[in-house]
Amino acid sequence: MTASVLVVGFGNPLMGDDGVGPAVLAHLAKLGTPRNLRLAEGGTDATALAHLWQGEGRVVLVDALVRGSPPGTIHRLNIEEVLRLPQEHEGVHALSLPACLRWVLLAKPELAQAQVELFGVEPARVAPGEGLTPEVEAAAKQLASELAQESARWL
Repeated sequence: MTASVLVVGFGNPLMGDDGVGPAVLAHLAKLGTPRNLRLAEGGTDATALAHLWQGEGRVVLVDALVRGSPPGTIHRLNIEEVLRLPQEHEGVHALSLPACLRWVLLAKPELAQAQVELFGVEPARVAPGEGLTPEVEAAAKQLASELAQESARWL
């Protein structure tokens, strides 16, 4: 296997800022990614991680994350912090991210050996409509740039 880092962008581009995950992937692709960095869209169901993960040692999740911060704020959480996130919220996802990750870890216990982290971007608007708000678009570009820079250190 050539990939050692998997970056998964979650979200629905038809729901405003919820599309930040795919937007970050698009910006990363434009920047050019190292061979050992694999980009994958996870859609709106984080259980997709079970079939996307192919044994990479590091898994980076990118998604909208509501934490009450100003729109465009980038949150970086390790897997333990993700699993402690409150799960009662409205959203377009069938299960919360923590619930999905618990399910994936049960389905693929070997994933627990990987370093998993979430880069969550605080949305301004999660409602029907295409396109990111200016704050979240700027954060998506910034995060893609940061991930591209960090990937050199990871690999």
